[in-house]
Amino acid sequence: MVISNASEIDEDCSDISDWDDLDKGTGVSEQVTNPLGGGLTTFKFDSNSSAANNDYPKRQIDVGSIEGMGNTIVVSMKLYCDAIGTRANNDDFQIIIYRSDWAISVLFSSNGLHIYDGASFNEIGTNLVVQDTWQEWTFVIDLSDGVANAVVDTYLDNDLKSEGDDCSYTGSFTDGVIYLRLLGYTTNDRIAYLDWLKVGDGFVGTNLQINIGDVWKACPLAKINIGDTWKAVEGMQINIGDTWKTIF
Repeated sequence: MVISNASEIDEDCSDISDWDDLDKGTGVSEQVTNPLGGGLTTFKFDSNSSAANNDYPKRQIDVGSIEGMGNTIVVSMKLYCDAIGTRANNDDFQIIIYRSDWAISVLFSSNGLHIYDGASFNEIGTNLVVQDTWQEWTFVIDLSDGVANAVVDTYLDNDLKSEGDDCSYTGSFTDGVIYLRLLGYTTNDRIAYLDWLKVGDGFVGTNLQINIGDVWKACPLAKINIGDTWKAVEGMQINIGDTWKTIF
């Protein structure tokens, strides 16, 4: 599984009282139970009649030091976009994570996933965001060449969708702040749910690594090529007494 080890924050949304409530106007962010069935406890973000005054629901938390995590940051989240709109209309869901000198800013909109490169939001893949379904996202950020050259690999439901995309959003920020916000600047009643959020310096389980230019790179999934199609190998096994044993 390509999922963060949550060494910095492991938010299961069962109690969101440690998140600062920064809702503006009609926007409401709250913890709800069984919003979509399945016994889930989630964040709910609802813009309500936000378009008139550019209102929004927003939550923020300070988790300590993102900068202290080193050169690899892995962000995983499970998101349900019930009603969002286009990037151009500012009707999207956003997560931002800050270091003192850099930030990752990701937008989920009805016309795709967009990541900020310090100058503009660029679409990652093509129309990756699907409304009215749970999607599990993982963003693997590599800062080994400095924040001005930061890049990110994007996984959706364990599949690598894009790699090496520019996320060099540099500046002066408050290290450790994470915020979640839903905009409905053009359209009222934008709604999104977040089931969990994990931020860490690696992946769950054992990480494979390869050395490229004397820099160790994490390989969250081993893959093999079958008929020009890359297939994920989610575990390594050895055979003991005619029984296959998973070793990671």
